[in-house]
Amino acid sequence: MTKTIVFLMTLMFVLPFDGSAQAVPSPGDRIRIKQVDGTVLTGTLATLSPETIQLSVGSDERMAEVPVARIEVLEISLGRQRSFDKYFGHTVAATSVAGATIGGFLEPCSGSGFCIGPDSRVEGILLGFAFGALVGLPLGVIIGSFAVTEERWDPVSLPAPAESRLTIHPLIGSGVGFAGSVRVGGF
Repeated sequence: MTKTIVFLMTLMFVLPFDGSAQAVPSPGDRIRIKQVDGTVLTGTLATLSPETIQLSVGSDERMAEVPVARIEVLEISLGRQRSFDKYFGHTVAATSVAGATIGGFLEPCSGSGFCIGPDSRVEGILLGFAFGALVGLPLGVIIGSFAVTEERWDPVSLPAPAESRLTIHPLIGSGVGFAGSVRVGGF
């Protein structure tokens, strides 16, 4: 039992503490930075250091430099992709609601004379909903398949701090444990 504990403790010190599978973005990647003050910058990564990130923003290729300490989220672009399910569903829902709203404003037929239309407001709303859904199905296919693409983003870890550190914190159960990080070289 003690050999197992010694082996596991050795692994804790030898292996990286924060085993992240995310790669650090490289120059030329399209990135999005959300800063702690709410500002969002999107552009092409120029340089990356432990203290700052420099990116070219906009069509005029102006450079923006953001301190790493002010970054809340750093994301890398996965490219533009279609979201068929999302836009198909939104289109059918919107046309159904619009149809139900229009159907609710139709005057119900009174019992006298010839009338084409709903016999009550509820029937008008249901017929409008069904008609709106029928109109929305092909429209949703067109919009979801061809018209709309959106950029997908994947959050990545920020550059590691430049200094080494040691933290002491309580462990689950009883006792006190410690964790440390040593910075060697670049990213």
